[in-house]
Amino acid sequence: MAETSLAALKPWLEAQPFCLLGSASAAGDCDCSYRGCETRGLAEPLLQVLDHRRLLLPDYAGNNLFNSIGNLLEQPRIALLFVDFERQSTVLLQGLAQLAGPHPSWPAAARTIAVAVDRVQRAAVAGLPPLVPA
Repeated sequence: MAETSLAALKPWLEAQPFCLLGSASAAGDCDCSYRGCETRGLAEPLLQVLDHRRLLLPDYAGNNLFNSIGNLLEQPRIALLFVDFERQSTVLLQGLAQLAGPHPSWPAAARTIAVAVDRVQRAAVAGLPPLVPA
């Protein structure tokens, strides 16, 4: 596993079509949810890297259970997992989340999630199947 910087990954992260968002309640109940680029109307970015330590991602309406958002309100620790099919690896971002209001980059999102990233880690994954675009 290799530590890397958020700034070094900025172009790659902003080009990703999806990630997995992990959160946990104050009681330790975990949730993992898929987060993908919005495709209704204009294509919207998955996230924006704001600087060497911060990023912003939209929160679109999902199943209306608010598992991730509820967890983040109780316990702000967040993990974002990205799959790098080309390099046969994953990139894990961990940090603290804060709910924020709407943002012009994501007009269909009711709110955004600001993340102060404190860990960026790449790990090799042997045998990861290739991603074949449709």
